[in-house]
Amino acid sequence: MNSLNRYYSTFTAKTLEQLLFFFCVLFIPTQIGKHFWPDFASIFSIETDYFSPVIYGWDILVVLLIIVFFYQGKKLRATSLFLFLFFLLTQLFSLAHSSNFGASLVRLEQYFIVGLFGVYIASQKFQTIKKQLYFGLVISVFFSGIIAILQVMQGRTLGLWFLGERTFSLDTISIATFDWYGQVFLRAYATFPHPNVLAAFFLISIGLIIWLHEQKVRLKHVEFEWLLFIVGSLGILLTFSRVALVFFGFVFGYLLKNRIKLFGLIFLLFLPFLYVRFNSAFNFDQLSFIRREELAIQSLEMIEKSPILGVGLNNFIQELAYATPVSGEIRFMQPVHNIFLLNLVETGIVGSVGFCLLLLVPIYKLIKKQSKLVLFLWISILGLGFFDHYFLTIAQGQRLLFLVWGISMLEYDDERSA
Repeated sequence: MNSLNRYYSTFTAKTLEQLLFFFCVLFIPTQIGKHFWPDFASIFSIETDYFSPVIYGWDILVVLLIIVFFYQGKKLRATSLFLFLFFLLTQLFSLAHSSNFGASLVRLEQYFIVGLFGVYIASQKFQTIKKQLYFGLVISVFFSGIIAILQVMQGRTLGLWFLGERTFSLDTISIATFDWYGQVFLRAYATFPHPNVLAAFFLISIGLIIWLHEQKVRLKHVEFEWLLFIVGSLGILLTFSRVALVFFGFVFGYLLKNRIKLFGLIFLLFLPFLYVRFNSAFNFDQLSFIRREELAIQSLEMIEKSPILGVGLNNFIQELAYATPVSGEIRFMQPVHNIFLLNLVETGIVGSVGFCLLLLVPIYKLIKKQSKLVLFLWISILGLGFFDHYFLTIAQGQRLLFLVWGISMLEYDDERSA
C-alpha cells in the first residue's frame, strides 16, 4: 500500500510538473502582474516601469515548477546552474557603484526567476518536455497573432487586461504607428509592451516550432500548421519591426526552401509595405536612429567614468536623468538600445565577462553539434540585441532569452534531441 501511495504521489507530481511547464511556455507573452511603487521606483517624481518591483503571474508559475521539480528529488544540471550563477555573481558586483540600490535588486530578482526557468529546461531530457514546449508555443503564437491582427484592424487594444494587455489607441501619445502614404495605422502590440518585443517573440517562437517539427514533434493535420505560420507571419509583419523582419525573411525562406516560386510571390505581395517601412528610416522616421545614437554616446561617456564595475545594474536610466536630454518632444528615459553596451555600462568589464560567457557557451556547444536552426536563433537574438534592449530589461524579452538559452544547453547535452 505504501509503495502504491508513493507511485501515485510521484505520478501526480510528474503530471503537475509537465502541466506547469506547459503553462510557463504558453504564458510567455503575458505581462499580468502586481506592480509596487516604492520611492526608488521614481525619477523626478515620475514612476519608472524599469525600476518597479513586479510580481508576475508567470513568475509564480516558475516558482511552483521548481518546487515540484525538487519535490520529486530531481537535481538541476550542474554545468548550466554554475554558468548561470557565475553570470548572476558578476552582475552582483556592480551594486557596489549603484546609486539606486533598489532598482538593482529588482533586476537581479528578474534575472533569478528567468534564469531558473532556463536552467530547469537545460536540466530536462528532450523527450520529456518536447510536447509541452511545442504545444505551448503553437497556442501562444496563434492567439498572439490573432490579437495582433485585430488590434491593427480596429486601431486600438481589445481590453484583454487579464493577459496584461495595456489600454491604448491610435490617439495615445507616443504610441508606435505605421505611416502608409499619410494614412496612419497602429503597429501590433498584442500583450507585449512594444511591437519590437512582439516581433522577437514571433521570430524566436516560429523558429523553435520549425526546429521541433524537424524533431518529429508536430500537429497531426498539416493544414493547421500552415494556418499557424500564416497567422504568425501576418503578426510579425504588422509589428513593422525592421530588424526582426529582416531575420524573419531568412526563417520564411528556410520554411519555403523547396517552394522558391511561392516564396517569391509572397515577397512581391508584401514588398510595397516593406519598402515604405524601410524607406521611411532614411526620410521622415529618423528619430529612433538619432535616439539610439545619442543613447550610445551617453553610455560610452558613463563607461569611461566606471569601466570595471559600471554604474550599477539597472542604473543606466538613473544616470541618464542627470545627463544631456535625448532628442524628442518629451524627455526620453530608456536604456541604451544595445544589450552589449547596456550590460557594459551598468556592470562594467566584470559583468560583461559573465554576460558574454552566458551567451558564448551555448553558442559554442551548438556550433560543435551543428544545430543550425537553433544557432540561427542565437544570431537573431544577437542581431536584435544590437539594436534594442528588451532581452535584458523587459520580462517577455528575458523569458525568450533564457528559453533559447535553456534549449541550447539541452540541445547539446541530450543526444536524443539531435
